Amino acid sequence: MKAKKKTGRAALRKKCFILAFLAPTILAFCVFYLYPLVTVFVTSFCKWDYTNITSPEFFGLKEMWSNYDYIFHTYPYFWEALRNSSLWALLGVTVQIPVATLIALAFSRKMKGVRVIRNIYIIPNMISTAAMGMIFLQLYSPLYGVVNPVIRIFVKDFSENILLLKGSAFLAMTGAYIFFTGTTTLMILGNIMAVPEDVREAAMLDGASGLRQDWYVTIPMIRGTLRTVSILAATSGFLLYNEVYFLTKGAAGTYSISYVIRELAITSPRTQFGRANAVAVIQILAGMVIVVLVNLLYGISFRRKSGQKEAV
Repeated sequence: MKAKKKTGRAALRKKCFILAFLAPTILAFCVFYLYPLVTVFVTSFCKWDYTNITSPEFFGLKEMWSNYDYIFHTYPYFWEALRNSSLWALLGVTVQIPVATLIALAFSRKMKGVRVIRNIYIIPNMISTAAMGMIFLQLYSPLYGVVNPVIRIFVKDFSENILLLKGSAFLAMTGAYIFFTGTTTLMILGNIMAVPEDVREAAMLDGASGLRQDWYVTIPMIRGTLRTVSILAATSGFLLYNEVYFLTKGAAGTYSISYVIRELAITSPRTQFGRANAVAVIQILAGMVIVVLVNLLYGISFRRKSGQKEAV
């Protein structure tokens, strides 16, 4: 009996210690994350603009979807923004991650000067996205930028600003961020370097070297990291804001969901906080959908590879 009591006390002390250890984190989460999320959700069903900034008013059960109805049917840029943000999320997974993976695989090679090249590659990623947006604004300038002279090689007398041309503006916006993969590359590279050397040697003995070793050994072993960076790339593409603000301000069909929130909450003369929060709720739900889809994608690909191995 005494032994059981001692064991019970020890278990209780352990649980109390764990709770005390986690308490600051839980408190910070509730204050800085949970409370804002709940506030955004609740106020998305409220009339909240310049007329009642300090006291949001619930619409009532009959009109509680008024903000969403406005966003879906009246606001002119929502569907454009949703399409663009979804495309940028997709490009993050299908373009940014493969590019980062290829670069990481190249940097993992033991060759002369690779460390210097690695550091040089990381430098542009130390610049803030706001500063990078300003740099690309100069690059795309029709007066003194470097893009228009290149276009004039193929199209004579071209003098338009590509940031004001529909289609071209979207491509220019995408190019301003999609190939800056420094942080993602470092995360993938760190995981590649953690692959045990004996696994590589075993693959070499089986005749797998170079690209075959990368495809059949290295990439499957860093699958967890690839899943994580894919989620990060997709969500950052979906949340794209700085590049839109500094390059086009939504012109020529380049609105993003984040820019729509800013326009409703800040730029609009009515300071439409309630409607902006309705868009924010949609953004949060879309982020959850992105996480689920990426996990499903990697789950399906893993099962297919496992099936191929069993067949062999």
